[in-house]
Amino acid sequence: MGTFRDAMEYPLLRAGLIMLVLALVISAAGFYRVGKVYSASGTLGEGMHYLGDDKFETEYLYHNRTLILSSSGANLSLLQGTEMTNYTLVNREITLHPSERPVIYIFNGSVNYTYSATAVDYPYAIYSVVAFVLMLVGVVMAFMGYSQLLRDVKEGRR
Repeated sequence: MGTFRDAMEYPLLRAGLIMLVLALVISAAGFYRVGKVYSASGTLGEGMHYLGDDKFETEYLYHNRTLILSSSGANLSLLQGTEMTNYTLVNREITLHPSERPVIYIFNGSVNYTYSATAVDYPYAIYSVVAFVLMLVGVVMAFMGYSQLLRDVKEGRR
């Protein structure tokens, strides 16, 4: 049986192994992550207010949200999905960590708010599809090259 160097003389086997290594590198690049931050602050009057950015909230993963509310005298409700929580703020500040994009309904008064959300983005994750295709083609080509090598060894050419 030949050595690895002899086996690399078969173009299909060599191309298949190169594709497999390339697929491994591309798929490893898909694990690269980038932190994203959204922040907003201001004063809210009476009525319903949707905090946050809809695009940011839906585009990125694993949100960590912080909402700081303060007022000298306001009644409000915080809506998160189907859960509603009522607050009365009289010269105080509260810090909340909502699990979803918050919606605030202010009954009376005005509320100062600071909303920040951090998330994770995987910008190279889409290339995993290319890595998968390379892996499939690489396996087929390496198998064909290895079959050629075995056939040559059996026939005594190697």
